[in-house]
Parts: sequence; C-alpha cells; structure tokens
Amino acid sequence: MKGPAMMSASVFRKAAIVACVAVVLTGCSLFGGGQKGPASSGPSATSGASGPSAASTTSTVDPISPDTANSLIVPKNDVAELVGSTLDYEGKASNPSSATVEGKESCRALMVPLTIDIGDKWTTYRNVWYQETKDSFSHLITQRVLLYPSRDDATATYAKEFAADSRTCSGEDLKIDTATWRASVRDASEDHTRWVLDEIVDGNPSGWRCMAEARAIDNVLFMAMICQRGNAAPAVKAIVDRMAAGATKSK
Repeated sequence: MKGPAMMSASVFRKAAIVACVAVVLTGCSLFGGGQKGPASSGPSATSGASGPSAASTTSTVDPISPDTANSLIVPKNDVAELVGSTLDYEGKASNPSSATVEGKESCRALMVPLTIDIGDKWTTYRNVWYQETKDSFSHLITQRVLLYPSRDDATATYAKEFAADSRTCSGEDLKIDTATWRASVRDASEDHTRWVLDEIVDGNPSGWRCMAEARAIDNVLFMAMICQRGNAAPAVKAIVDRMAAGATKSK
C-alpha cells in the first residue's frame, strides 16, 4: 500500500502500538513463557497487580486449560484473510506491560484491555499482534488471552476491567503517550463488551480507529482489537467468535 494512506498509518504507528498492543516488552518473555502457578508471584505492580498472590478457593467444573487458552489465538494467515491484507510481522509477549492512561478511571481499560487491572491470580497470559511490516502498516491486529484458576477469578477481573457502567464511557477522551482517543461503547454486559476508539487530532477524528471486543467464558478472558481506517467490526467479530468457539469446544 503506497501514498497518503500508508504515510498516515506510519504517523500513527507509535500511538497505535502503545495504545493497542502494549509492545513495551521490557521484562516480558516471549511466547514460550507466560504461565505460572496461582500461588507464584504475579505481574509487577505497574500492570495492576496488588496484594500477595493467593490460590483461588473456587474452581469451575472442567476449567479451560493452559493448552486450550494458548490455542485460542487465531493464526496470522487466517487474520490476514479477514482484513484483506498481507501481514508479514508478528509480535508476541507473555506478560502484561505497564501502561499509563489518562482519562475517566472506569474507562481506561478500553485503551489497553486485559492489561491494567488484571490482578495477580492469572496463570497464563498471551498477547499477540500482527501488522504488514514492523515499521509501517495500515492494519494492526491484537489478540489477548488471560487465564485464571477459576470462573470466579476471571469474572472478578472482567468486572474490574469492564465496569457495569462502561456504556457511560461513550464520548470520553482517553490519552496515552501523545495521542488522544475517543471511546464509543457499542455493547456491554457481564460477559462481553464491544467498543470503538477514534484517534482525535485537533479536536476531530483522524480516520484512524480501533474496533474491539472482549469476552469472558468460564475461567478465561480474551479480546481482539483491529486498528485501521474504515470498518473493522466484521473482522473483529469473526476473530472473537473463533476464539469463543475454541474456548467452548473444550467443555
């Protein structure tokens, strides 16, 4: 892709990466890691963990396993078909990165979902992102999977990340790094949330937007976000539906 569209995407690269995939990987291992026992030390305080780690006293019947959680990530080539572009670059992390978001507190997780307030009971964390190339792109696709020992633990984290009043986040401006994004929550319930983030430049939408959806199934939380120009909603839904199918297949 050449011309103004690619140049614009390149300009937005830094803000989009910080906001949507948290690729500041200092202290993060690559995809092979990211699993820990419930009683081991959790993420650093900068990623939202607080208090000592403790094993959950509540468990689900046949909870989703780490292997199943790992398999929920939709492969790059399949995602490329959904967005209609060749994605040659793939980034991976298996620990949440720290992120500082300015704006209404209950809305901040929309900027960096499954990152800010995930506690320290998680046992598996997967963060994968795809784009055309490492240095320039017109699509940025992020998937995250977060596994807990029990449904109760996952539900509690989901409730913190996506508060019951998430719909009130529509119209709120959120700032991260040097970029400003305006949230619009399309749907919110106790187990799924859909929203849009529009980059704001000089008080107006720039045309670069991120569409996202997060869901909770049993003891796993997962999300997908696509940043591009235009409507990414169908591709986001297809990715999240496939992730959900993988989670329910194990039951």
